[in-house]
Amino acid sequence: MNAAPLDELTSKQMRKAIYALAFPTVGTNLLLRGVGIVDTAMVGHISAEAQAAVGMSQWIIGFMMALMQGVALGGTVAVANFTGAGDDKNRIASADTTIYLGIASAIFITFMGLIFVRPIASAMGATPELFRLVSPYMLIMNLFFISKGLIQVVSGIFQGYGDTRTPFRVIVGVNIVHIVIAYPFTFGAFGFPRLEILGVALATGVSETMGALFLIYLAHRKNLLSFGPFSSELMRRIVRIGTPVFGERLLTTVMQMVYTSMVLFSSLSAYAAHTVGIMIESISFLPGFGFSQAATTLVGQQLGAKSPHRAKQYGNQALLIGLTVMGLVGLTFWFFPHLWMRLFSNDPEVIKYGITFCKITAFIQVPLALSMVLAGSLRGAGQTRWVMYATMVGGWVFRIPFAYLVSSVLHLDIFYIWLAMPIDWVVRAILLFLKYSDARWHEG
Repeated sequence: MNAAPLDELTSKQMRKAIYALAFPTVGTNLLLRGVGIVDTAMVGHISAEAQAAVGMSQWIIGFMMALMQGVALGGTVAVANFTGAGDDKNRIASADTTIYLGIASAIFITFMGLIFVRPIASAMGATPELFRLVSPYMLIMNLFFISKGLIQVVSGIFQGYGDTRTPFRVIVGVNIVHIVIAYPFTFGAFGFPRLEILGVALATGVSETMGALFLIYLAHRKNLLSFGPFSSELMRRIVRIGTPVFGERLLTTVMQMVYTSMVLFSSLSAYAAHTVGIMIESISFLPGFGFSQAATTLVGQQLGAKSPHRAKQYGNQALLIGLTVMGLVGLTFWFFPHLWMRLFSNDPEVIKYGITFCKITAFIQVPLALSMVLAGSLRGAGQTRWVMYATMVGGWVFRIPFAYLVSSVLHLDIFYIWLAMPIDWVVRAILLFLKYSDARWHEG
């Protein structure tokens, strides 16, 4: 599915191509996150402790997913490059190599997750009472982790080819199955046993396994996968692109875990509000992810076709759209925080803290959009190391030290800890813009 030549396209036509890729991607990411959002919302009506346990588990799962995201992004760029070049043989070989790497990585992470879940939870500040809820939830999630990882990897293959609708349709089915299973097992409805957080974990595992298998089947049927021989040459290419992505996601997740532990020490209600707030904020991430991934695909395809100028124009259009859409989402966080919070919690203390979180998040939307879409364009150009460096500086040089200063040295309240977030995103946006503005931005 090659991108159309830019010489024949107006700005309106370029935006149409971006929308065609981005909107299904937004839907896919919404529904991928939707499983976690539904879980958080359901257990929010059980207790603040259960909600905190699922929230902490989601951070741990994010930590585990870092390697899978690196493999997926490496595969996306490789497939996009060969798609743009019209090289079907290497496109399919790249996809095959990506899925083999994905399976091996998922098995490795599963074993690591089973071994290290307690140390990670303890490092995040989990009390013995909280860990008693985290432990069984994470056991189930670990046992089904390969399915979650393969959904990410195979979706990345489809994305590199330029097909974002197929993963979206599959993830719709995953969410429907998840809700159908989760509700009765969580609350004991329709005569089923009341399993509470174990119910949502089982529902996640079963629904994602069904989704992963069907997505692989469709990829094979659409001639995106052939299960041919493993290519060590293509593996090196994928690893070269994906390793900095793994590093970036790992640094981000560890940074967020350290940051979240500071929130946890503030109060359990503040932590529960932070968990809910992150779920709400993740909705604002969705347009950014969609336009970021559209930029990755289109930039990668155009560079594969040896057209850097065309790639830059696609990146510019994606950035303009992302800024507009995410700015509008930010307005809803500022003017309607009560409505957002009541979707996820009925605890008055959690809602009170969460309203403050929403208002801070409203100010993040512009630098967040800049960071996400610019990072997508740079990844499509193979500049994954620069994205990692920007993440490292924003998170570890600015966010964590500032949060530590206001929480542990100055002993200020949660509002000041949350102010570290906009500082982080502004720094990232500046660094990524500087690289993107460089005439050699595409020389990965």
